[in-house]
Amino acid sequence: MSAASFIRSSAASSMPSASGNGMRKSGVTLRKIGVLEPQIFGERIAEFLRGIHPTKTALCVEAETQISSKTIGKWLEGASSPSGNAYHRLIEVYGPELFVFVSPDASPASLREAARMSAQARAERQRDAIEREIAALWGAR
Repeated sequence: MSAASFIRSSAASSMPSASGNGMRKSGVTLRKIGVLEPQIFGERIAEFLRGIHPTKTALCVEAETQISSKTIGKWLEGASSPSGNAYHRLIEVYGPELFVFVSPDASPASLREAARMSAQARAERQRDAIEREIAALWGAR
């Protein structure tokens, strides 16, 4: 490494090290787009799951994902957040809606559109179920 290259790389950084790589100042938080703190991640997962299943959330999610309702209950309480495997299982079940809800800054336009389409399909299924329930009530007269 020449002296000139060391000077150039040091100038770009506020605190050069002996290797020429910059060092982070203490107290400075580096933020990567799409990377969430575990607590925020867990809170967003819980909010999404409660939105999909407003009553008996843990039991409904367990029925769909085969993840223990005790584990899901801990997420809902804020005591823990999903592991990587559990998050992947949630995405398998809830699709792009979950990913975009949890990480909107890291979601490309195509994934946001897929999430919108998924939410619309879910709403239409709910509408159809309500219409069947209403028809059954009218047929019972």
